[in-house]
Amino acid sequence: MDINRIIFSITRGYCRYIGSGSCREVFDLGNGYVVKIAKNAAGIAQNKTEYYISRYDNSNLFAKVIDVSKNFEFLIMERADKVYNITEIWRYFDVKSKKEMFDLKQIKNISQGYNLLLCDLNRQSSWGVINGRPVIIDYGFTREVKEKYY
Repeated sequence: MDINRIIFSITRGYCRYIGSGSCREVFDLGNGYVVKIAKNAAGIAQNKTEYYISRYDNSNLFAKVIDVSKNFEFLIMERADKVYNITEIWRYFDVKSKKEMFDLKQIKNISQGYNLLLCDLNRQSSWGVINGRPVIIDYGFTREVKEKYY
């Protein structure tokens, strides 16, 4: 990962700003990937969490992390198309409510296995679509991160 090139591209306006949360900003690198930049220690913790989940998970429910800086300040992830309504995700999984969604075995498995917060999995901003398949794009906010930083 060439961090200097990424920083240069962002400061020059070559990368489209996608959005931000309380602890990270996200930019489209224009090559099928995004960079998530930590604003603080909580952002670094979320980047670290996403890196480890992506590295060890085989559920295909998460957008894959491609690279991360040594200090976890920068994380490169597959770019996903925006989800405009959580019902798009429900439709894909053939459910009609968040209760049905949370009862799905694969959702239970990842939630319990990685200590993900179920409320986050029902937010459209946590999901994206890659090659017609819904994936979770924001999965660094675990119970551990919440307890330590919030």
